[in-house]
Amino acid sequence: MIRHDKSPAVACEQFEEDLVLYYYGELAVSERSTVTDHVQSCEPCRLYLKEMESILPLTVKPDEPPQAFWDDYSQEMRRKLTAAGAGESWWQSLISFLQPWAIPAYATAAVAVLAITLTIGKGFWSSKEVPQEDEAFMEILPAAENLDFFKTMEVLDAMDVLEEMGTPAKGSA
Repeated sequence: MIRHDKSPAVACEQFEEDLVLYYYGELAVSERSTVTDHVQSCEPCRLYLKEMESILPLTVKPDEPPQAFWDDYSQEMRRKLTAAGAGESWWQSLISFLQPWAIPAYATAAVAVLAITLTIGKGFWSSKEVPQEDEAFMEILPAAENLDFFKTMEVLDAMDVLEEMGTPAKGSA
């Protein structure tokens, strides 16, 4: 284990956070004067502040790339712009797409796709015949829908019979 001759400075607990804000200049005027007065009279807080002043600037490194980066970037950008300007236009790429050797190849591919589609799709596109059992069911279905109507008619017939039974015969009274 490495031993340091200097032990880290320890600030007063109630001023530790204020000392960090004091270092960055983010305290209000009244709080800043309070911390300044305290640092003048407190040796541990003064050492803590000096230690922060020596350590914190080392933790922040500039984020500026070196000049070599910018030179390489500039050369690469020029190369890409030149390559983009030298590229084919859309109509030139269309013409290269329709070269004489390509037309038979595209036609062959289209015929192969059509043949595969018709072969595999034969089962999907064939007309499906309705089995005879389903035909019989289809004939009965309208009659079943009118079943309520027929039940109502039966009740009406039964009411006529009941009315006739309840009225006395013309010759018997």
